[in-house]
Amino acid sequence: MILGITDTLKPSLQVYVEWIQKVTPVADIITLSCVQSNLDDLDRCNGVVLTGGGDIHPKFYGREDATSLVHSVNEVRDEFEFAVVTRAIEKNLPILGICRGMQVCNVALGGTMIPDVQVKGYQNHGKGKTTALDPRHCVQIQQGTLFSSIIGMGKGDVNTNHHQAVDRLGRGLRATAWSPDGLVEGLEWEQPAGKAFLELVQWHPERMTDFESPLSKGLLEYFICEVQTSKKLQVSS
Repeated sequence: MILGITDTLKPSLQVYVEWIQKVTPVADIITLSCVQSNLDDLDRCNGVVLTGGGDIHPKFYGREDATSLVHSVNEVRDEFEFAVVTRAIEKNLPILGICRGMQVCNVALGGTMIPDVQVKGYQNHGKGKTTALDPRHCVQIQQGTLFSSIIGMGKGDVNTNHHQAVDRLGRGLRATAWSPDGLVEGLEWEQPAGKAFLELVQWHPERMTDFESPLSKGLLEYFICEVQTSKKLQVSS
């Protein structure tokens, strides 16, 4: 099994790798990086993990007026990862998106973002600079979604560290979870029939301290099972 993982351009990439290896230690992992511009390596992959990181440039969702609200923007990374999403969907590869990864997928599918949730009137979802640990909050999970069947519960606690959030949903997506103040915390295909697995979450399951939580380990295990199934279909086709 070969997994593609988008490059965070920071040492935090290793946290994702170690998280994945807790469930599938034998997986080969290819870093898909805007620095290497190695989009063609995606053709060797059986599934994709879209990682966290800096803000998406607002020009990609029609909010050029919001450039003063964003941080750590990298337009080259944005464009590269939009291309990763587009090709992965074309190739019917299972996708797991995390934090920025959820946002990238939403924008790639024509959705928009809230550039800064506090400016918009929501609570502070970041951790600030005074603690190494992420804050936590509850997420309410929409029953009847694939995500709810994966997690097996109607709500649960997750970590949080973001100042942007999904606004208008991208084409074909539906929300699966919300924070207590109403921000979208999860997305998936509204009509999944005939499409590859797609689950997108706003929190960071790779660095949750309670790895055994269904919102971390359970989500990863389901994704890996989908990748393994997809790999078998790719081999047989």
